[in-house]
Amino acid sequence: MLYNQKDLKLLKDEIEFIDTAVIPFSSMDMDSRAPVHAGNLELLQIVSVQLEKQFKGRLLITPPLMTVGEDTVLLESYKEQLLAYGFKKIVVLTHIQKDLRDMDRIRLNEIPLENMSDDMKMEMVSDEVKSAMKSIISIWNR
Repeated sequence: MLYNQKDLKLLKDEIEFIDTAVIPFSSMDMDSRAPVHAGNLELLQIVSVQLEKQFKGRLLITPPLMTVGEDTVLLESYKEQLLAYGFKKIVVLTHIQKDLRDMDRIRLNEIPLENMSDDMKMEMVSDEVKSAMKSIISIWNR
């Protein structure tokens, strides 16, 4: 499910079945690594869409949360709202290495997609999606 009006109306009635929220979390720092951050966000968005397609009806992909300087206050506040709404599992999908207290985190690799052929790009993205899917299934089985 996605964070849109149609899916959120359905979510309200199905929250006992859709027990997992995935929060894409990325840096938007305008520093020397800004192009890397932009590439990371692009990959994060692609992987999020693919996860939603694979696990439709089992999880909600939230809008991406952005951070400056790896500040996680907003992320922690949002996690509390999602738990209060009824989600049992909160998963943060990110490139950020900072420890995210009491949150399950799936860390994506930094992949310079802009310099790859389309075939190689799809293969790399597919590998990230598969890895994230395995991590989510592992989280569900705990």
